[in-house]
Amino acid sequence: MLTFDAHNVKLSDMRNDVDPKREAILASAFTQFSRYGFRRTSMEDIAKETGISRASIYSHFENKEEIFRSLSASLHEETLGNAESRLKGESPAGGAQSHLAERVEEALIARFGPFQEVVTQSAHGSEIYDENNRLCGDLVMDSHQRFQSILATAMKAASRAGEIDLKAAGLSASGVAELIHLGAVGLKQGAPDVATFKKRLHGFVQVFFAGLR
Repeated sequence: MLTFDAHNVKLSDMRNDVDPKREAILASAFTQFSRYGFRRTSMEDIAKETGISRASIYSHFENKEEIFRSLSASLHEETLGNAESRLKGESPAGGAQSHLAERVEEALIARFGPFQEVVTQSAHGSEIYDENNRLCGDLVMDSHQRFQSILATAMKAASRAGEIDLKAAGLSASGVAELIHLGAVGLKQGAPDVATFKKRLHGFVQVFFAGLR
């Protein structure tokens, strides 16, 4: 498993067929995009950062747009996997099973926190965010739908376990999942840093689940 680490954002490749050179290119591109933005970064810059020839870069990626999409896809896969693990109570630190609200809060942080770090900690965060919407809109939409499905599954399990009362609230598991997802997406807006986003999430989750008990 290879990890990229820039601005405290970690991307772990989840596949078994990892190509070390390809992953080195992606790690270098991540560094360049964070430092200089997407538009100012060239394939030559990425090649120099990686320490290989530009021809070698092109043997793996057609252009920097493809590199950007690959980075976005990796981050989406990483965050979805981590979020699902948190919802199941699989905390990296181990320990006892946490309450539902805590698991949901951890899942939302795992899902959205890394993206928020990129946007708020890089001087080119806004540009990266815009390029992600322009080049990776299909990836974003797909990952949102998958995350909402993961949330719905967790809410169904929580309802069966008696952790929440969906019937009393007049909501379905999918309806709850949609509200949680949309709420978290909205809380990202205008947050100057990840700490502010986490604080907002904590309050939101506490209030939301207090109404489902």
